[in-house]
Amino acid sequence: MTNKVATNSTSTNNRILWMAFLGLLMTNLFWAINAILARGFVPEVAPIAMNLFRWIGAFILLTPFALPRVIKSWPTIRPHLLPLSGLAILSIALYNSLLYVAANFTTAVNITLINTLIPIATLLIAWRVLGNRPRLMQSIGMAISILGVLLILTKGHLPHLLSLKFSQGDLFMIVAVVVWALFTVLLKKMSLKLPAITVLYLLVMLGLPFLMIGYAIEAVFFKFYLPSLAHLSLFAYLWVFPSILAYIFWTNGVVRLGPESASLSITLMPLFGAILAIIFLDESIYWFHIAGGLCSLVGMLLALLPANKLATIFKLTTRESKA
Repeated sequence: MTNKVATNSTSTNNRILWMAFLGLLMTNLFWAINAILARGFVPEVAPIAMNLFRWIGAFILLTPFALPRVIKSWPTIRPHLLPLSGLAILSIALYNSLLYVAANFTTAVNITLINTLIPIATLLIAWRVLGNRPRLMQSIGMAISILGVLLILTKGHLPHLLSLKFSQGDLFMIVAVVVWALFTVLLKKMSLKLPAITVLYLLVMLGLPFLMIGYAIEAVFFKFYLPSLAHLSLFAYLWVFPSILAYIFWTNGVVRLGPESASLSITLMPLFGAILAIIFLDESIYWFHIAGGLCSLVGMLLALLPANKLATIFKLTTRESKA
């Protein structure tokens, strides 16, 4: 009887981890499409306006499902409002705004490739914040991943590092990478015992006022934009896939697999992004994009796979097949 209960428990854990991994895979596909759309609509939609109306729509869609949960859990939520506001600024207000601004100055391919620095940034911040000291293999992996990004930024000519000038878009994306890594680590550190949809709703609710301030500044000094029916399909996608579903999947992945392991999945984004950019934006892929992407992928595997809970999944699967 005890063995049967243990087997059922193992099977359940196995499914939970696999679902978390599958959710992270889908998250990166949704975000790759997000980068393609941001680049494609650059001439028409102001970046902070795109982010604001993206999250207003997501907030409206989430309200019927999440608001009753927030009201019910308010005594648990209230003491955490200040740190949640910090997380909202990082994730809802800053990261996506920086990505959309970057799309004005760099390619969708570069956006997705620079995003592969997120696991490195997460690993370093987790070291400082959570005390997770990198192992030797992680340090080697980090070095290889950084080499990959440098190959892309120097267009394959590493000696140009001495005179390297980053484009505005590349710099915005590097800042965005640090912002997202910090959010991921702090999200894990808070360890909120709340459903992912509740956490997302709180982040959107707390992040929207800061986005409105950014939108007002953009409208006055740069470009004023209001949504139109011509862009309804764009925002319909943004409301559901890279916003609601991706954030719920990411939050679940961080909780189930840990921030470092969840960040490993970011290496899938350049693959999705490159394929989509070639098909829809007629962007060119050069050898340094491929080499840089491979370096980033190999580096991430070296840095994170030994500590990844996916190893646990494979062990659980093996045990089940033997049972």
